[in-house]
Amino acid sequence: MIPLSVIGGFLGAGKTTLVNHLLRTATRRYGVLVNDFGAVNVDAALIAGQSGQAMALANGCVCCSLGDDFGAAVASLAARDPAPEHIIVEASGVSDPWRIAQLALIEPGFELMPLVVMVDATAIAAQLADPWTGETVRRQLAFAELVVLNKQDLAAEPGQAAAIVAGIRPQARTITACHGEVPETALTFAPPSRPRASRLQADLPHMFPTWRWPCPLPLDRDRLRAVLGELPPAVLRVKGLCLLGQTAEPYLLQYAAERWAFSPAPTTLAPELVIIGTPQLTNPAARFDAAVIGGWTAG
Repeated sequence: MIPLSVIGGFLGAGKTTLVNHLLRTATRRYGVLVNDFGAVNVDAALIAGQSGQAMALANGCVCCSLGDDFGAAVASLAARDPAPEHIIVEASGVSDPWRIAQLALIEPGFELMPLVVMVDATAIAAQLADPWTGETVRRQLAFAELVVLNKQDLAAEPGQAAAIVAGIRPQARTITACHGEVPETALTFAPPSRPRASRLQADLPHMFPTWRWPCPLPLDRDRLRAVLGELPPAVLRVKGLCLLGQTAEPYLLQYAAERWAFSPAPTTLAPELVIIGTPQLTNPAARFDAAVIGGWTAG
């Protein structure tokens, strides 16, 4: 039986950051399934090779694309030689992680570890109060068995997020984290009693529209910051690779809860931003045209 952990949580909570931390500090061979393969910003020194939708790491771990068939994806990962000692599935930020966990429960050869849900401690109160995001966030927490209160160092009221989670899911174990730094030992403990599993579709259609903004030309960092600072609250997430400055250095842009960060990225990824928002949002992609050096329009 291969241990399998499902990590869920709303857009920008820090799921990919946690996955990256686990890969950097791994003491075992992890097999990781992700929806957003290109956004796993693995340290370049760890990458041993990449083939199609699989990235092999020097420490024995491997990242693969989750795809549409959960059973086929985990079976393919388990069949690798050598086989992973622990599989991690990163759920989409707008999906219900319990639906994916149910699929893991009925797949032969795997043992479902505690269902992990990441929470942005700075944003959960506003997310639950928002009529567009509240139901999704509440549903993600409904079956959580381990809740990671991430970005705790940035929270204005440190105890607020824990109290909110306790009100929704008192059965869950909670831990605090900064920058997604959770020890791998925290992922394994005896979970509470679970409902009976049933075979359900892992990712149901959601109401959050998505836009893509491809741009092969470099962006001015200051103008890009100005664009990000003027985005409306209806923009929930911006994520992707962009080229900055006259030297076109590749950086991974992460934007959520009106905060953003840049980190160096591998040059193998195509320059493109993915923008996710609430249904009342008009296509925001054109706003980023203003950041292009020379004034090019992506269209």
